[in-house]
Amino acid sequence: MYLKYSGILIAAMLLFSSCEKKTDCPNSMKLTVSNPTPAVGESFEITAPELDGNGYFTWSGPGNFSGTIGNKLTISNANYAGRGWYYCAKSITDCNITLRDSIFIDIKLKQEAPPCSPVNNLITFSSIPNLTITSVTYGIDPTYNGMALMGNGAFGYPSSFRVLFNSYNGVFDPPDGVYNTTDVPIFSVTQDFEDVSVSFIYNSNYFHSRPGQKIYVSHVGGKVSVKMCNLIFSLVGSGLTTQCSGQITRP
Repeated sequence: MYLKYSGILIAAMLLFSSCEKKTDCPNSMKLTVSNPTPAVGESFEITAPELDGNGYFTWSGPGNFSGTIGNKLTISNANYAGRGWYYCAKSITDCNITLRDSIFIDIKLKQEAPPCSPVNNLITFSSIPNLTITSVTYGIDPTYNGMALMGNGAFGYPSSFRVLFNSYNGVFDPPDGVYNTTDVPIFSVTQDFEDVSVSFIYNSNYFHSRPGQKIYVSHVGGKVSVKMCNLIFSLVGSGLTTQCSGQITRP
């Protein structure tokens, strides 16, 4: 009788054994990163330890990112919007646990020294009069709803020289680093954190910066300051262009 049912007995014993909870279950998970402070345009990789169970990990992070992938999360060509906390979770069925960890990735703007040394609060142009800035305003631009640094001078000279930061960034001082000009004053949610609009008015004519040029943001005595080197502007609606170099610092 025992021999007749030995196969069933062995199968039952194996099934019971497979249902037992593991005794060597991990109690924590530690994330590591290849580059904790990448600059914009650089890459980084976050790695979770390989654990028992299936090979899938659940990841989430800035910008409502989420996904179920392997134990490595690779970000190529990082942008500033990716700065923040990254989270990872791993369920281990045999242990009836879910392990979690998080890590902060402090993405930095590119840092470069300007290729020129402009005089503070002076804008020099190639084909129109220079602008000696006599007043500087800084704050939310009521028209475009973004942070703006604006310099003005005497009547008859270029005026309303405005550096308008991406309105989707929020209301705070822009961090130090290299920013890129756009050719429109109105931003979209898809544009990069470091996009800026630079413009001025001369003889009732509106000039706007060409796209893809650099400006350099720093802080002088805790006050935001912008430097420009050979920045090219176009007169909107015509082919006329001019270049300028200069610096504006918030008082």
